[in-house]
Amino acid sequence: MNRILELKGTFNQAPGPRPGAATLPNGSRVSSADLLRLEASLEGVGQYWAEKRRTFKPLITVYYKDIVAKSNRMEAILCEGSSSPNEMVVGAKFSHEPQPRHIITYCFEYAVIARGVSLLASARAVLDDGFDAVITDETMDVLNGNEKKLKRDLTAVERRQNTKRALLLAEQKLSKSQFCKIIRDVHSIDRFGVEEQTEAITDSQLITLYDVGLSKKELLNRLGLHHEMITSLDDLTWLVSPAQYLKIIGEAPFLVAMTVTDFGRIDAVTDGVAMRPAADFSIPEPQNEPVIGVIDTLFDEQAYFSSWVEYHCMVNEALIEQADYVHGTTVTSLIVDGPSLNPHLDDGCGRFRVRHFGVAKHAQNSSAAVMTAIRSIVETNKDIKVWNLSLGSALEIDPSVISPEAMVLDELQYTHDIIFVVAGTNNRDRQKSYPRIGAPADSINSLVVNAVSITGKPVAYARTGPVLYFYQKPDVSAFGGDRQDGMIVCSSLGRMKESGTSFAAPWIARKLAYLIHIMGFSREVAKALIIDSAAGWERDKRSSDLLGFGVVPTHITEVLSSSNDEIRFVVQGMSEAYEMYAYSIPVPMHNDQFPYVARSTLCYFPKCSRAQGVDYTDTEMDIQFGRMNAKGKIYSIDNNLQGDDVPHALFEKDVRARFRKWDNVKHISEGFKAGARPRKRMSKTSVNWGISIKTKERPFAKSGHGVRFGLVVTLREINGVNRIKEFVQLCRANNWYVNEVDIHARVETYEKAQEVLIFDEDRRS
Repeated sequence: MNRILELKGTFNQAPGPRPGAATLPNGSRVSSADLLRLEASLEGVGQYWAEKRRTFKPLITVYYKDIVAKSNRMEAILCEGSSSPNEMVVGAKFSHEPQPRHIITYCFEYAVIARGVSLLASARAVLDDGFDAVITDETMDVLNGNEKKLKRDLTAVERRQNTKRALLLAEQKLSKSQFCKIIRDVHSIDRFGVEEQTEAITDSQLITLYDVGLSKKELLNRLGLHHEMITSLDDLTWLVSPAQYLKIIGEAPFLVAMTVTDFGRIDAVTDGVAMRPAADFSIPEPQNEPVIGVIDTLFDEQAYFSSWVEYHCMVNEALIEQADYVHGTTVTSLIVDGPSLNPHLDDGCGRFRVRHFGVAKHAQNSSAAVMTAIRSIVETNKDIKVWNLSLGSALEIDPSVISPEAMVLDELQYTHDIIFVVAGTNNRDRQKSYPRIGAPADSINSLVVNAVSITGKPVAYARTGPVLYFYQKPDVSAFGGDRQDGMIVCSSLGRMKESGTSFAAPWIARKLAYLIHIMGFSREVAKALIIDSAAGWERDKRSSDLLGFGVVPTHITEVLSSSNDEIRFVVQGMSEAYEMYAYSIPVPMHNDQFPYVARSTLCYFPKCSRAQGVDYTDTEMDIQFGRMNAKGKIYSIDNNLQGDDVPHALFEKDVRARFRKWDNVKHISEGFKAGARPRKRMSKTSVNWGISIKTKERPFAKSGHGVRFGLVVTLREINGVNRIKEFVQLCRANNWYVNEVDIHARVETYEKAQEVLIFDEDRRS
């Protein structure tokens, strides 16, 4: 087996390209009638808000014609001062009729509406007099003087036309760039409107309000709820009763962005097969093993491994029942001593200490209360890097909305250097095959784990992603037990045979803790290694909604090594500019060719905005990896052409599906097939491969600045030849620092670092 290599070197930086003039897609056109239609639509919105007497800052919903890139969102029709309309987005979702398209809600001052109507009227006047009421993509390129796109010089007639059009624009007090942006906006937008929530509820709900620039106290006053006791996760996410909800939508039906039922529930499938008392087991006293945080139901301090557990009960003692100790104790038993209980699942990671926080009962729990507790726990236990959360809702997630529970986890992982391992939740309704996962398994930054049988097949109780119609969840799968092969756990009832995603997640938490604490990897690299090991070579580039990227190997050595015909290396870095690149990866050649297939996995933890709806992640990192061509550009293994200087017909819905744009996990692979052929050199002047990571942000600039990434790259020699020593030599010759990951040496280093030194003065005292 070959060891994994750590490559450390300098990533070069490059600023982002300057935005060019607004253009229309090839073959498209905008007519005066299109502007008139939008003008009337926006006037209707203005009338709606005039009747509301401006109690709240106006909310305007823009219905786009397609799924739009950030660069094609509305830019000119509605604009408040120097702020970009993207900064005014307070909600986004998809409509699927007649085809997928964006519906984005903005919040502006009232005067912006009247100004928008005026801008549309002015642009329409210019279009009527200067373009015969229709402008095409080519005409717009002529107006912009875009000879490069036209591939010819402007004619004398076209130059005279541009002079006339410039006079018309001046008469209407429009700049050329502003006019072109309005035309592009009109091409992208179907209509304007205001959305209202009118449907009543029957149970308590967690609701999220649109951000209209008011604090919770101000909102309560304006809604007539200032005397009400309302629990909240933040200023805009409230737990309300049906009566309170009715009062809110009666006063401001436009203010409610989303609703979810507040119903947390432990999600564990129990076979109920008692084995033998746990007293038959013994365990040595803990030393300085790494600590994993567990947030679950209560922990039974009579368990044989209790000396390994620091327990904190956060449930009212008067409400505690004996059943509240079962689930939490079983989960912690696997993290502490899983291989002793299940020798056939020995992962080589040893034992772990646990700091266990009992925040929930075995039956119903308030999601708002549990998530408030989780926030407090994480913020007061900053030494813990890996957290296991095997709690989940029996209800399906809303495909258009991130749950408030997931939002809290994503925020904590962006703010703190931690990672949550979350159980993929279980299917309790056997009449329904593979329902959608439940909260908080829709957390984007967390590593979400589904369960499989001992043979690696999906179990009957599995639930499925994706999240927000797009984000891949679950991430990976692990053995979770089934009726044929149960998971042996220790509970307050003794040794039990169980099954559920709750018991798959701890095995991944153990591996992550081993990679982070003992191997010394960052959480980004650790997550990428787990996902990459699950994906392997056999899977299609698109992952499974049931298995995620695949089943994680049982033993940690399979995560930390590669076969003799593979070169596997990791790099890490931080986003400090639009592009971070390294064009000097010296891949060994044979007969002037590259005899490899390749794959790579990129992971990062972006800031997320629930108010952005389906556009949930604020940061996009786009990975290109492959051979360098004669122009000094990367020929990526997935043929990713995003960011190239040459324009391509890349539509937003296509790059999201094909290149996972805006997903925080990027796995690209050529796959391995018998008879694969060597790759030719793309350039005689360069024998290297390259890595490029481009960072884009929404809705605010700099939201991606300082975001760390971890990248795992694997090259497989198609003829089975071991070329790793040659690769190491070439890397060192190209100013890369190469460190071979020696598992035994790192374990020894960790153990020595944890030793408690006793000085002579201490002995004398």
